[in-house]
Amino acid sequence: LGDIHYYGQRSDLELLTQRIESVCGSADAMVVVGDLTSSGRLDHMREVLEAVRDAAGGILVLVVPGNHDIYVAWDEVERGVNSLLKLSIFNSLVENIGCIALMKKPFIIDNVGFVGSIGWYDYSFAPQWLNLPLDTYREKAFGLSIWADREFVKLPFSDEEFTITLLERFEEHIREVYSAVEKIVAVMHHVPFRELVHYKLIPEWDYFSTFMGSESFGHVIKKYDKVKLVLYGHSHNGVDTGFCKELHGIKCCSCASPIPLVTTL
Repeated sequence: LGDIHYYGQRSDLELLTQRIESVCGSADAMVVVGDLTSSGRLDHMREVLEAVRDAAGGILVLVVPGNHDIYVAWDEVERGVNSLLKLSIFNSLVENIGCIALMKKPFIIDNVGFVGSIGWYDYSFAPQWLNLPLDTYREKAFGLSIWADREFVKLPFSDEEFTITLLERFEEHIREVYSAVEKIVAVMHHVPFRELVHYKLIPEWDYFSTFMGSESFGHVIKKYDKVKLVLYGHSHNGVDTGFCKELHGIKCCSCASPIPLVTTL
C-alpha cells in the first residue's frame, strides 16, 4: 500500500488498520511505497508507521519514503533542516518503529531480495508534444498551478543530481543481493517506466506528469534479469490503482492507495 497522505485525522488510521487486517493474514510481508503523510510531519509519520506495524500483526513491514515524507516546513528550514536530513530521519524512524527501511539496505526473505528507493524525477518523462525547454520544468509551475515539491522539497542540488545519487545507491543494493537470491522485488515511490505514466494530451496534466518519475530507474531495473516485480506509488490522481501490468518481462504493480494490494511473484 502507499500514498496514505495522513494529515492527523485518527479515523483515517482506524480505517487503514481495518483494511490491512482484512488482507494480511497469509502475507509474507507488507510493503509501503511512500507518502505516508501529507506534510512530512514527524509526529504524523510515527502515528502511521505504528498503525501499519500493529495492523500487520507480526508480518514484516518494508518501507520506502515518498516525496511528501521529505517535505520541510518553514520552521524546520529555520532550524537548518533540509530534505536530505528529513530523508535520513524518516529512515531512522522506520527502523526505530520496528520496520525495515529499504533505502538503508536491501532485505532478503527466503530466496527473494527486496530493494527500495524513493525514486525521483529528472524530467525524462516530459511530454515531447509540449515542446517546452528544460528550464520550464525546473520551475514546476504551469499557468496558475504549481507542483508542491517546489515549495516544500529543499535539496542542496538539482533534481537531476538527486536522481543520479539515488540511482547509484539503488543499483548498488541490487548488486549486493543479486547472487544470493532467485528473484528481486524493486520497491519505489516514483514511477520507473514511461509506459506507466497516464498522459491525457491535456497541457497542464501532461506537464505535471513529468514529475511522476524517471526513465533512468527503468533502465537500471531492465539490466537485471532477476528483477521480476516492481511495486510503485505516487501516480494516483485519475489513475487506476491496485492494478498490475507486465512491461519488459517484469510485473509492475501500482500501490498508490491506502487500500492494500495483494500480489504474488
